[in-house]
Amino acid sequence: MKFSQSFIDDLKSRYRLSEVIGKAVPIKRAGREFHALCPFHKEKTPSFTINDEKGFFHCFGCGAHGDVVGFTMDYERLSYPEAIERLAIQAGMQLPTYSKAEVEREEQAKGLQYIVETACSWFEEQFDQSAEGELARKYARERGLNQETLAKFRIGYAPADRDALSKAMREKGITQAQLIEAGLLINVEDKTPYSRFRRRLIFPIRDRKSKVVAFGGRVLPGEPNSEAPKYLNSPETPLFHKGRMLFNLDFARRSAIATGELTVCEGYMDVIVLAQAGIEHAVAPLGTAVTPEQLQLCWQLVGEPVMCLDGDSAGARAMTRVSDLALPLLVPGKTLKFAQLPQGEDPDSLIRIQGVEAMFEVLKRAQPLSDVLWNQVMGQEANTPEAKAQQEAQLMQRITQIKHPTVQHYYKQFMRDKLRVQQQPAAQPKFVPYQKGKPQQPQGVTAPPAPFMPRDAEAALVTPVAKLIALVITHPPLLQDANAEEAWLSVPLPTPALAKLHGRITEAHIEYPALSAQALEEMLREDTLELKLIETALKDLGIARAGDETARVMLAQRLWPEVMNDIDRLRLKADIAEAQRAYEAELSEENQQRVIDLKTQLEHVELERTRFYREDPVAGG
Repeated sequence: MKFSQSFIDDLKSRYRLSEVIGKAVPIKRAGREFHALCPFHKEKTPSFTINDEKGFFHCFGCGAHGDVVGFTMDYERLSYPEAIERLAIQAGMQLPTYSKAEVEREEQAKGLQYIVETACSWFEEQFDQSAEGELARKYARERGLNQETLAKFRIGYAPADRDALSKAMREKGITQAQLIEAGLLINVEDKTPYSRFRRRLIFPIRDRKSKVVAFGGRVLPGEPNSEAPKYLNSPETPLFHKGRMLFNLDFARRSAIATGELTVCEGYMDVIVLAQAGIEHAVAPLGTAVTPEQLQLCWQLVGEPVMCLDGDSAGARAMTRVSDLALPLLVPGKTLKFAQLPQGEDPDSLIRIQGVEAMFEVLKRAQPLSDVLWNQVMGQEANTPEAKAQQEAQLMQRITQIKHPTVQHYYKQFMRDKLRVQQQPAAQPKFVPYQKGKPQQPQGVTAPPAPFMPRDAEAALVTPVAKLIALVITHPPLLQDANAEEAWLSVPLPTPALAKLHGRITEAHIEYPALSAQALEEMLREDTLELKLIETALKDLGIARAGDETARVMLAQRLWPEVMNDIDRLRLKADIAEAQRAYEAELSEENQQRVIDLKTQLEHVELERTRFYREDPVAGG
């Protein structure tokens, strides 16, 4: 159901965010904000902030962010409409009335649910009691399904007679028209409607509230129709939207919340076999490729669901498809891992032959999306400079699919680090002069740790990033501004020394938001090597250690936007260069538009830079 913006605004206005969150976790006031241990990840030092004035929460540890509706969704594991409904009821608000068409659809869905539930019970009876059902019972025994599992998942059987379901439902007052509407009969012009599922093992599909809304049917051994599809699913109905649901989500949800784990398999039988083996947090798409809506359903439960795929070429293609689907949807704390089964195995065969421990081992070895992305592009052989350059361009082009700027930044940093390691020259054997009378032993090659060698774009960022850190050390309250804080958290860190300082300052800011410059410098006292960079940056900025503190603070506040502008300009130039390489490697409209958009952003930054220097001719460089 859609809610008007005025209704949402009215709803939010009735809640103080700190009071809602304070009922879930202990909170502590810190100035105009509240701090707490994040309820969405484990931590020892509070990094979760609540701002009632702005009406949002933010975790600097895992990136969780949102308003009162978002918190209710994430903490209570509810969908958006469910969260709105709960908050409205608690606030004593009347939910908006449905339109006439919406009321009719709601009533239609209620009627269909009764029909589908009635059919489900009949399918169960055919499986349990009919002579023909022995075909399905035998298959279930051969697959190792026990009685408890069959009952839990309400496994059924659809007889071969094309009119059997229609006749049985007629006795219960259900018409053919209703069965067609529910997707249980197929209506062909000038022919009598007939059963969609015939001579098949039936898997009821349940919604989040465990109500049966549709069915999946598997063909059984000895099927006379050689062209019959192995699996057949209900069509889309007012009850069933296959791209926005997951098989077994209702049962898996409980286990996923308890364990923090969720496994996405390829089919119904995989899920059922895993549940019987004790892996109860498994779900599966409903006869289609994974959709964005299904990924969002997974992320409502856990931050890092595992996609469990076959170890063949089809599994590799599915991995590429899902990773491409996920990239634009990534946000802090929401990603994927990928587990591949041994070639020729599915969860059922693996567990039957090698035991459930083998399945646990497959899931344990699941690779993060970042590693999968690297292997998909860089895993191919590239023996020439041109081929390697093309690979790198393709890799960075894939990363530009990530829409969240901070996540995209860290992906780029991760890939650049891996490229840097890959491009380190091989260590040469140590020269050992010949000594008479001593046998020449082969000398092992031990490469010394490689020095950090930033690329041109990263090297250019060292000075402005050092200046930014110097400004924060000079005046830590700079980070109390929400925009400055967000910019600080997403700034690129071109060297380990700067990354170390940035991390230490961020931790101090989270724990002590009102930290003074003197206290911060005391905390950083042992980082002598890193602080040498800052001393140089302070000189470049014209900020003296001694002297008028008010003047230092005012200068730091004035220089902050100018230094950020320098960083943005250099970062955009690097992004444009990468986007240009991607466009040259693949002349697509999408890649071309990416270059145009980045150049437009750079023009705005350059105009802002001109304004700075017009107002302050001695600033920057």
